[in-house]
Amino acid sequence: MGKALSSLEVAVAKGTSGVLFIPTLESSRKKMNNCMRCAKCIKACPMGLEPYLLMKESELSMWPEMEDNRIMDCIECGCCAFSCPSNRPLLDHVRFGKATVGKIIRNRQAKK
Repeated sequence: MGKALSSLEVAVAKGTSGVLFIPTLESSRKKMNNCMRCAKCIKACPMGLEPYLLMKESELSMWPEMEDNRIMDCIECGCCAFSCPSNRPLLDHVRFGKATVGKIIRNRQAKK
């Protein structure tokens, strides 16, 4: 879990529980392929979500559908992206969708 950083010029804060260094060859992104519907991302998700679906909805700006598919339940652990044999950036799209849906929910609550 956590954010990937490309520089060591970052402060370590009180809440930092660990630092993981990964060699450049292993940390670089590989070529993304089409989803082969293998369901490995679903099996890997500890929250029981469908990351491949959430990514597609994020790409298509389907915000109400993302909320219906429980995007806000995502804990952003990255298991889905790590398990994907097609090298799809599932977590990146889920994070973007989660932020957007979160703004929509906050705006809706503010209007009440």
